[in-house]
Amino acid sequence: MLPAAYRAYALDIRGFGQSDKPAGGYTYEVLVEDLAAFLDALNLPKAVFVGHSFGGCILQHFAVRYPDRLQALILSNTYACNLPPGGITAGVQTRLDGYGTEAQNREIFSRTVPRYFDPANVTPQDVASFIALALQAGNPALKQTLRTMYASPAIPSKCLAAIQAPTLIIVGTHDPYGTFDQAVALSDWIPNSRIAVMPRCGHSPMWEQPQEYVGILMDFLRS
Repeated sequence: MLPAAYRAYALDIRGFGQSDKPAGGYTYEVLVEDLAAFLDALNLPKAVFVGHSFGGCILQHFAVRYPDRLQALILSNTYACNLPPGGITAGVQTRLDGYGTEAQNREIFSRTVPRYFDPANVTPQDVASFIALALQAGNPALKQTLRTMYASPAIPSKCLAAIQAPTLIIVGTHDPYGTFDQAVALSDWIPNSRIAVMPRCGHSPMWEQPQEYVGILMDFLRS
């Protein structure tokens, strides 16, 4: 938990968590404008942003579109959107085709959710709670955000060079998705950036080692 001196907002993007579940609007362009509208509604001209995984991808696009709204940027266990996307492989298509009923979605999440953690850092009860959270998402969001992540055009690397805000890139040593190579690909182009490596963490260090994670954030914010 962040110190009380910091006011933090946790945003569920459209289609996930407690947000509305519209049938469309899951492109980076729309999600970036959703975030800008959220800031406008709170009368926040700029903020420190923390984006994890797909949220980090949204923030990369946001930072390119609205660089002046960043006080600082934290990209956590995310993908380098300046690299070519992975494309809709047979495995991704199988997952897209598999979403449907709650039972079908639960089957997919039962296979995929455990991969987001180093097994030493979570219990079966933890995994069950994350599956329950995942089941709150609507099928349009599950399908279209997956397509967005795997098939959207890459951000030209030179656009990342326009991000002048201090940037922290967090990566876990055991993360199979937001790998160290991805972090380096971002840091090579974002001028005022640094990389923090979290040992014995998978794709979700804020849950696996929360005290250490907050400590890294606080060191960065104080600097």
